[in-house]
Parts: sequence; structure tokens; C-alpha cells
Amino acid sequence: MNLEYITQGSNRRLLLIFAGWSTDASAFAGLKAAGYDIAVLSDYTSLHVPDVGAYDEVVVMAWSLGVWAASVVLPDSSLPVTLSVAVNGTPWPVSDLRGIPESVFRATAESLTEQSFKKFRRRMGGAGLPRGPRSIESLASELRAIDGSLMAVDRFVWDRAVVSDADAIFPPVGQLAAWSGTRTAVTQVDGTHTPESWQSLVDAYVINKTLVRQRFSRGITTYSDEASVQQRIAAHLWDLWQKHGIRPGLVLEVGFGDGTLTRLYAEKYKSARLMLWDMIDVAWPGADVRVCDGETEITCLEPESVDIIASASTIQWFNSPARFIDRASAALRPGGMLVLSTFGPETFRQLTAAGVVPLPYLSVEQWRASVPESMEILELHDGVVTRMFATPVDVIRHLRATGVNARPANVSLAGVLRDYPLAADGRAPLTYQPIYMILKKK
Repeated sequence: MNLEYITQGSNRRLLLIFAGWSTDASAFAGLKAAGYDIAVLSDYTSLHVPDVGAYDEVVVMAWSLGVWAASVVLPDSSLPVTLSVAVNGTPWPVSDLRGIPESVFRATAESLTEQSFKKFRRRMGGAGLPRGPRSIESLASELRAIDGSLMAVDRFVWDRAVVSDADAIFPPVGQLAAWSGTRTAVTQVDGTHTPESWQSLVDAYVINKTLVRQRFSRGITTYSDEASVQQRIAAHLWDLWQKHGIRPGLVLEVGFGDGTLTRLYAEKYKSARLMLWDMIDVAWPGADVRVCDGETEITCLEPESVDIIASASTIQWFNSPARFIDRASAALRPGGMLVLSTFGPETFRQLTAAGVVPLPYLSVEQWRASVPESMEILELHDGVVTRMFATPVDVIRHLRATGVNARPANVSLAGVLRDYPLAADGRAPLTYQPIYMILKKK
């Protein structure tokens, strides 16, 4: 494999892109991901992964044949992957049912010329992509090497898959068949094999944790006064917790913030040891407090060492909330519980309509498919809460006061205020869709 960096600095997080066949880093020129270095892997004639250096977190995005390459090499790597996104590709690239039809793949490799290569580029919607320095023979050799390699690759779990409806390289029906029955959350989009905008995909799925920390730090002093919805959510989560509760020796709360949930259980579980994690520096007397985002740190816990892991209105800010559940399950003792609330795709739908990029929320159905076999579902349901504000300006002030405005926008603030959908009485609604989960370790 060939490794090229688009950006490289002092960041502790890496966005690692597995490029498609016949492309390299030039296909991703200008791509930005705040708080992340960006590196591109290409040429899968050999599947030796170059050393990318030491990072606290790695987000993987793979395109086309890069999905297969990542599926082969990542299970045996030590990279701290939190999120994996497959774009218009599958772990079975040479397959009549789940990838590129075998006859098409082999004909492309056996009769590749400059003319047929240009035709391929047009079919993939990438006629304008840089040609790159590789020869036709080198590109054909790569295809032959892939065809001769292991095809059935199912050791790596993909968090998300993006499937374009007009993909003429990996037929959409094959992609959907490949992801059917898996824990992968699938999003179908308009477009060809080549994404119209890689920046839009990065903005949609990769969390700018530096900005999240800044916004929540700024809002911590006003959060308690403004976060009435989150307080209601925490109260309902506590009711569910007590319904199924065990008396814990050790409780870990991830994202405890101003202590909205903490205050509810700390009084009852006075004898329990409390570990409280948050990305901002907040004190809690008598508890083991750590400043961290929790998504990567969860892997440092001893296996089967915690009785309850709780988190209220937090994990939607993780790159992969579903993968967090896997790792939390490993840390729970048998009979231990995972007590969670997060949000579903109806959350802030008014802001989405006005041009703000939504978080990559999972639906209740997608959450149900994501729960590992090691966990029993005791509770999994959602609700809808709508707050009404006098004007869209008041909505923005509310978001700033609670710190939950760390998302990019496709338009200016003036555009968001102009296009914000109003209720019949002229007020500005803001919708939340809380999702509640109580999971028990088998």
C-alpha cells in the first residue's frame, strides 16, 4: 500500500482513507477535518499497511475497493479505530451477489487500456479525477492481485455504509445485499460511484471533538438553567434504571457534565465507588473524576470490572456510539447494566431544514440491530419532546447556552435564521427525539 498525508500536524486523531482503485491522495485534495490529521492509503497490490504513527483515535473511511482492503487489514492492526464508514463498496468486491459482477471485474483487468480506463472513469462518475502516475499495467496488476486474494471478509465490523443509487461500478442491489443482516447502518443517497463531495461525507460523519469540547466548556455555566429537556430525559432514564436496577459496587458515568444524572443516583448509591468522565474539567467531591471524551478511554478499563456504565445525552457526540456499546459490554461484569440515553434522527429537524448538518443519529431500529449478542435488551424506546421559542434567534441562544451547537452549517447564520421553519402561531419549535436504552450483560 502507498501512504500519503493530506494534512499532518500535532493532532492526536487521524482520518484514514482507503482510496478506490486507480485513485490516490489527489482525489481528496483540499479535504479538511478539524482536529484530525488526514492520510490516504492506495494501491492494494500488496496489503502491507505502512506505519501511520501513534494516534489516540483513528476514523476510517473507505471507498470502493478500499472497503475490501480495509476489511482485510484492519482486524489484525492495532489502530484505535472508533468509526468505520464504507462508501460504495463491500468486503466482497468480486461477487455477482455482493460486489462487482465477476465477469465485469475480470474483463476490466484482462483488457485494460488507456481508452477503456477513460470509459471506466466516466462510468464511475469520476472523469475529472486526477490520472495519477501509475501505468495501465500497474493498475491491471492490482486488479489481478485483488481477484486472487481472499474475498469473503467478515471479520471487520463496519459502522456505516453509504450506498449511491446510481452506482454503475458496485451495483446498489449488491451493496444492500452485502450489508443486509449485519450491524452496519446503511444510508442510501443520490449519486454515482464517485461521491459528489467527500467534504460533505466528512462533515456528516466525523465529529469535531475539539469544537464540541469548546462549546460545552463555554456552556457549562448556563447548562443547568437551559437544559430542561435533558433534565427530563435524565429523570426518565433514572426511573428506568431503578426499575431494572442492581446495587452496584462501581458506577462509571460517561459525560456527567453538570451532574444532572449524577445527582439522581449518587444519593441512593452512597456506598458505591463513582468514576465520572467528561471532556471538560468539572469537579465532583468524593468521585474518581477524569477529563476525557470516554469513547477511546473505555477500552482501557479492565474486562468485567464495572457494575453499571451510565451516560445521559452524551454518546451522540461520539464518532461511533454503537462501537462504544461493544466496548462498554466488555468492561461490564456479568449481570451488569448499560444505562443510556441518546437522540434519534428527528432531533433538531428544524435546524436540518434550515441548513445545519445534523449529527449522524441512529434510529431505534438501527440501535436494536447494533446491540451485541453479549447484551440483553431490557428497555429500548424513544419519545418526542418539542420546546417552543419566541423566535429562531432564541433557539440559537438556547443552543449556545447548552453547548450543543458544534455542527457545521451549509449556510450562514443569517440563512439559518431566515429559513428556520416556524409554527402556525409564528413561534420557533425545536424538536428532540430522546432514545432510552437499558442493556444487561449476559
